Amino acid sequence: MLKRSLILAAALLVTACGHASQITPTLAPAAMLEAARAKGAAYEVTKTVAGSKWEKLERLTSTYGDFPKEQSRPNGKQTDKDTVAAFGDATPASKDVVLHYMKGWDKGQGNPVILVHGAILDATANFYEPHGKPGLAPALAAAGKRVFAVTFAHRHGDNVLQAEQLANAIDRVKAVTGAKEVDVVAHSKGTIVARALASGVRQGWMRSYGHDIHRLVLIGGPHTGLDYPFRHPAINFAMVPELDNVLHDAPMSWTSMIVFGVWVNTSKQSIMTEYGNYFPGQAQMLAKFDKKYPLSKLEQDWYTTYYGGHGFVSVSPGIDAAIAAGGNFMEKLAAHPLDSHVELAVLAGDKQDLAGVLSERTGPSDSVVFVESATATADMTKGGAKLVAKDVLHLNHMDLVIAEQAHNWVKKALD
Repeated sequence: MLKRSLILAAALLVTACGHASQITPTLAPAAMLEAARAKGAAYEVTKTVAGSKWEKLERLTSTYGDFPKEQSRPNGKQTDKDTVAAFGDATPASKDVVLHYMKGWDKGQGNPVILVHGAILDATANFYEPHGKPGLAPALAAAGKRVFAVTFAHRHGDNVLQAEQLANAIDRVKAVTGAKEVDVVAHSKGTIVARALASGVRQGWMRSYGHDIHRLVLIGGPHTGLDYPFRHPAINFAMVPELDNVLHDAPMSWTSMIVFGVWVNTSKQSIMTEYGNYFPGQAQMLAKFDKKYPLSKLEQDWYTTYYGGHGFVSVSPGIDAAIAAGGNFMEKLAAHPLDSHVELAVLAGDKQDLAGVLSERTGPSDSVVFVESATATADMTKGGAKLVAKDVLHLNHMDLVIAEQAHNWVKKALD
């Protein structure tokens, strides 16, 4: 039971030995994509499937020929049947994103709403039926909203690459609805993706931000980062041996550890980008909180895990090295405020009882993200973006998208 709890803790980070699994699905003919790019289109709709829960799903493929190819762990494949059908493969290329259409998407009122999932999850698991319960997507649809959602190809993908895919999804939603702008609701890691887009954090080959997000609702986001993988070394014990289970597709902070008296190389399961870069989005979200919230000295190798070194049972590069490997991303993101047109709403939780998870208890949190980080809005609004709502509910990280109280808060935030 303890091992399963630690696995879930690692897997829910907004937050993993073997070969990378990266199979490119069958795409539209190259000539079609080249033609679309020549006409200025950044994506092409390359597949459409009917959904068992969503009305339909579309695969959008970037027309940028050199879209980076991210590597995923063997257990990082997609598992939702309809999403796999839309991607055309369980291990799709990062140049693809799936756009989910909620039933009634063409009948609602107001700005279309696009839902952006967090790490490990997909649109269905995050917003349609999280933990088997009614999710935010049907709740918003019942309230008369035109609801869409995205599923990214990589469960822990680079946040700027995923921001480009979100931009493509926004363009598609605008095209099918005739809307000039959309509202975006993001959870957990997805908040960093959405924020990066609305802050204009782009790579040189990407289009500029289209100034087409009106209301941005960020739920349980690590807005000043998180240090969970290094603060809690106990989660590493749950990740070895690596199993063919999506819950094992989570980053370790140890690059070596003792297993049954033998040193084992776990570097390719680590968050460090130099060993395969399987968790780029996780490395980007790291930040230090040791000065604010003291580390627990009860966990094995707590000091060497956080600060780097050779412990009694492990070797860790330390959080500073991991932050550098992620390009000091949170520091760079802080320097880019949201577009001044954006209206921002932020929701955090402070209940530390997420079932099956090694809940974050070294400081006030939602079991995963510190409340201080989830409510930090100053960097986002310093460019003129308007903060229209910011609240803390007594809910844990997942109940922020499951509880009726949270659904009602989001509905109000979108009005």
